[in-house]
Amino acid sequence: MSDDLNLDVYFPRFGQYLLSGDDAQALTKLCAVGAWEKDPEHALEASLCKQFGIKKQADWPVAPLALLGEEAQQAVGYWFVVHPVHFVLQRDYFTLGDAVPLNAMEAELLAAALNQHFTQDGLRFVTSKTSDFLYLHVNDEVDVSTYSLSEAMGRDVGKYMPHGKHGMKFQALLNEVQMLLHDHPINQALEKRGLLAVNSLWLSGGGCFEAINPSAQTPAFQLFANDALSAGLAKWSGVSSALVKDYASFKLVGDGLMVVANNRDLESDWFAPMLKSLKQEELDTLRCHFDVHGMTFTLHLKPRDTWKFWRKLNPITSYFNLVNN
Repeated sequence: MSDDLNLDVYFPRFGQYLLSGDDAQALTKLCAVGAWEKDPEHALEASLCKQFGIKKQADWPVAPLALLGEEAQQAVGYWFVVHPVHFVLQRDYFTLGDAVPLNAMEAELLAAALNQHFTQDGLRFVTSKTSDFLYLHVNDEVDVSTYSLSEAMGRDVGKYMPHGKHGMKFQALLNEVQMLLHDHPINQALEKRGLLAVNSLWLSGGGCFEAINPSAQTPAFQLFANDALSAGLAKWSGVSSALVKDYASFKLVGDGLMVVANNRDLESDWFAPMLKSLKQEELDTLRCHFDVHGMTFTLHLKPRDTWKFWRKLNPITSYFNLVNN
């Protein structure tokens, strides 16, 4: 076995993968033989920030860190991550259905429409490089806490609105956005393509870059990821980082941390190779961190665990608390 090689692998928005119903035999085996730990207080972004030594502001400062990762200009003030989303009407309330994926042109058109409407309020919307989300910059002082997309997904949005001293101000902002987006040409184009309309925005991960605590020391692990938050954490902490597309495309020469931003082909690209790597004793410890309903579920594994043939293979969903409340 290699000398004390430890690997942490983070799987954002893993709840969506669970809903896909994929027949993941390797993951089923890993779930059965490992030891589980549940952190109900922290979504995956928070767990990542904690691992790098980032301290929480009113929110975990995902937005300024992601901007740093995208090498965008860091203006003084407060930043939010903004996801275009679709609210689903239930009998007497709305649930958060999902983020609505936009192409680059649609994201630019949405940002332009929002900026035209809110510019006199000191608000500025900026597209991310991937167009997966926007950023919101606020000039004024902000005292508000938000919930991540994962925490609110599939739940009554009324219970997960921005809160705090300025919470009502941002709730009013979102109400105004919903009226602005109603029957907007962007949504007409989306619906013609058979896609969900953007009928609201979801604010999360707010913070000020200048308020982020200094890095105490460079983490003693390699980072493999291709998302903006991870890139920002790498730059802030000084840790070396590299892009990775699947488990076979990297070489671990010391402890490592991976963020798997793509939920496609997880079984063939990740779980099966990780199970094989454990069986061949190429790792000392493997920790898989799954993001489900705003909680972080961690699966601890060692090579000897793979020989626990007596462990019953249960459905994957049985290892996750999926109660909606």
